[in-house]
Amino acid sequence: MARKANYEEKISALEAKIEKKQSEIKVLKAKAADLKAQKAKHDYQELTEYMQANELTAAEVLACIKD
Repeated sequence: MARKANYEEKISALEAKIEKKQSEIKVLKAKAADLKAQKAKHDYQELTEYMQANELTAAEVLACIKD
């Protein structure tokens, strides 16, 4: 005899899994954004230290980049 499928249970289980994964994605996106901000801060600090060490202004650096 064929077993009757309980579609509502299966749908609910899948929806719960989707919600869990969406929550995990949200957390991962927040971590990625935080890491990007940390990297940008580090890169900026490294650039300003280089500029100070070589007595460069922002205009001089931009002129070198644009050429």
